[in-house]
Amino acid sequence: MATRDELYAKFGITAEAAQLFEMELGTLLLSVSALENCWYVAPDQAEVRKTLDQIEAHTLGRLLGVLKGKVAFDEHLAERFASALKARNRLNHGFYERHNFKIQTDEGRDLMVADLEKLHEELFGVWRVASGLTSVMAELVIKLRNEPPNDH
Repeated sequence: MATRDELYAKFGITAEAAQLFEMELGTLLLSVSALENCWYVAPDQAEVRKTLDQIEAHTLGRLLGVLKGKVAFDEHLAERFASALKARNRLNHGFYERHNFKIQTDEGRDLMVADLEKLHEELFGVWRVASGLTSVMAELVIKLRNEPPNDH
């Protein structure tokens, strides 16, 4: 039977996975901008800062929308990202309200923790996928940066 502290800890761990996913998408979008603007050849700190500020101001939904316009995701990946957005929204927008008074009982807290476990599994999994995409992009940027200038 889950205690309140265990419930709150699971909520925090799940929120961390959601933030990692969001941060990874922002990093991916910044990498795409680096490729589009050839910042790997001639970094422009002012433009990079401006782009990063814009990315950080985006909601998760907006980040996904901008990425869809710049990166071709297969249907399965697009669905996973959309599902993760819904999961993050269920977590951050009304999780406790939807569970109402369940927090008051052992059985209710167990149900809440089970819900959080499903959300965490989805969010952590999609963060790992996004992290893999970012790693590929970073390798590409490094490869391009190390090529002789004539090859660009």
